[in-house]
Amino acid sequence: MSAHSAAPTTGRFAWLEPVKGLAIFMVIAYHVTLYLKTADVDAVLGRAKAVFELFPMPAFFLIAGIFAGRHGATKFRALWKRRLLPLLYLYVVWSVIRTVFYFVVPGLNGELGEIPATDPLALPLILFWPSSSYWFLYALFLFTLGRWLIARAPVWAQLAGSGLVSTLFTSGLIDAQNIGWNRVGALFFFFVLGAVFSREIRDLVAQARPVHLGIAFAALVVSTALIVLGFRWVPLVVLVGQLSAVAVGILIVRHLVRLPGFGIFTSMGQASLKLYLLHLYVIVVATALIGLLEPAWPRWLDVIVQVALVIVTVVASFGLARLTSRVRWLYAPPAFLRGPRRRGARQDPTPNDPEAAVSPQRDLTPRPTETRE
Repeated sequence: MSAHSAAPTTGRFAWLEPVKGLAIFMVIAYHVTLYLKTADVDAVLGRAKAVFELFPMPAFFLIAGIFAGRHGATKFRALWKRRLLPLLYLYVVWSVIRTVFYFVVPGLNGELGEIPATDPLALPLILFWPSSSYWFLYALFLFTLGRWLIARAPVWAQLAGSGLVSTLFTSGLIDAQNIGWNRVGALFFFFVLGAVFSREIRDLVAQARPVHLGIAFAALVVSTALIVLGFRWVPLVVLVGQLSAVAVGILIVRHLVRLPGFGIFTSMGQASLKLYLLHLYVIVVATALIGLLEPAWPRWLDVIVQVALVIVTVVASFGLARLTSRVRWLYAPPAFLRGPRRRGARQDPTPNDPEAAVSPQRDLTPRPTETRE
């Protein structure tokens, strides 16, 4: 029997925020390549698609799961108020903002392979046909609810069930024809894994030796090779690749976290929600402006443009985050939606901490939550 507790982001968990920062940086870099490709700028970084697929989102959901371990023993009313409502609120509000943005600034390419943002059906269908822009928030809502529903099941059943679902999607045996639903199906396993093994993950990372990094790296190389060679349809190939990529990323970050200059990734991790919500607007506008130049540039200039746009996007997103921070309803539901606060209830961090909806809880006081057999 073991009990879960809220985990700190210092000491043995000092790698959490930098891993999130590295993940959001990779997401931004990948989105830059996708959108620049629509402007005929050669997607050089896009050739590393397998790496971008294997690490960022699995890492995000593993970390989110680590801090959801105690939610299984939470009353539904408290779970709704502290986690489910903020996540659903963010998803709906930012989907509306996205729609308004593309109506106000027409002609921009806001979706790649999905219902255009200005389509009359796009907004009403967000709960049934998630957009490729904000599916991540909807996935967190569904994962938090789903894990709460199965929390009392044996651990092996939780892992086997979520692993089976993820394998069906990553191998292509199930294709929802929607980026959001495919990612939801493919990534639920990592949320469950983090939730049921939060303490064990902490200990494993703290005790890991170079040989463990070597084993994880070897598994990553083999899995990536199989994916590149067209064997992603084989069950567990992608899932093993994702697990090994996350292990490699975490173990490397653990050793680099104290290096000078690496703090930028910690800062990005702490602001990952806002960077996620805002970065596409910077990329879409920049891509539209670059497209006006009718680029037919040499490869070296394409590379410079991509790298420059990644840096510009990160800096501009931080700036937008700071500008919008005082508009609290952009990042947390207003008081009237949360309902009256009961006397003696613990202060909910969500209203004053936008990151609380998708990040580690700031309450570091250990407390028992649920038991595992």
